[in-house]
Amino acid sequence: MDVKYYYSFNSEGNSYVGKYPALKNPRRQTEYLLPAMATFKEPPITKENEVAVWNGNDWRIESDFRGQTQINIETRDISKIDYIGSVKSGFQKVTEEIANDILQFPDKYKQIDNQLVDISGTEEYRQYLHEEEIAERKSQIESELIELDSKRIRAICEPTVKDEDTGETWLDYYNNQVLLLRNELRELI
Repeated sequence: MDVKYYYSFNSEGNSYVGKYPALKNPRRQTEYLLPAMATFKEPPITKENEVAVWNGNDWRIESDFRGQTQINIETRDISKIDYIGSVKSGFQKVTEEIANDILQFPDKYKQIDNQLVDISGTEEYRQYLHEEEIAERKSQIESELIELDSKRIRAICEPTVKDEDTGETWLDYYNNQVLLLRNELRELI
């Protein structure tokens, strides 16, 4: 027995859904029934990341990245692709791994030719990391200086000897610590 098939497409974008056996028309046994959102024309074979789309007269092949991850190049917002066709302008298709890396280390990526590019192996990025380390150390030194200032005030008010052998007072000790930190800070600038 010869089986005739119809090819169904969905209402969102008319993308191919599947192949199903057609039922004979009970009134005219030589004809087959065609459900809504279907055609008897067989769709073309598609490759990975492609889908056949019915345009009303024929099938055409479109890009299909639905369910994959995209990132907004400007805002770096991450979302799932939920449309058929090429990735929209201003977005870039990325893997989940790269999307998470961009979120975790945004300064590691730079916009070049409307794409986010990993610059971690460049001199520019090494310089950026070095400047970040310096800024972090400066911040630490400033915090330590503030803490030492409060200890020096107390040492002025309550003069006591820190080291009996050398006669060094707490004030002398704190002053030396402040001097070392200020010298380090000057070298960082």
